[in-house]
Amino acid sequence: MSAGWPLSPGAARVFYNAADAWVDRCEELDAVAALAPQLAAPRERRRLERALWLLEWSPRLGLRSARGLSWLPREERRAWLDRLERSGLWPTRRAAARVHALVDACYAEPRRRSPARASAAES
Repeated sequence: MSAGWPLSPGAARVFYNAADAWVDRCEELDAVAALAPQLAAPRERRRLERALWLLEWSPRLGLRSARGLSWLPREERRAWLDRLERSGLWPTRRAAARVHALVDACYAEPRRRSPARASAAES
């Protein structure tokens, strides 16, 4: 994995969809690329990928959907993620809180654009 792409494609999809659920106008930043400095240690990357896997599968495991979190409409994703943060099950609560904290950290820093989006905006 490159420094600009610290997650597997599946984990990145879940992270993008969580960011889309929690952040308005999340398209202004490549959230996964912004994660690179925070996931320099392989252990941190593995922990995040496990949390993202659990979030993706949680609607299926909870018998709420035949599809994963990434495939739910935005408002349903937001409601589901908020419900997981208040869950009595500590693994899902901790996974949702970890991902939410990383999403918040990505968007709390000064707005950055991915190189592809920056060059497209300049054209």
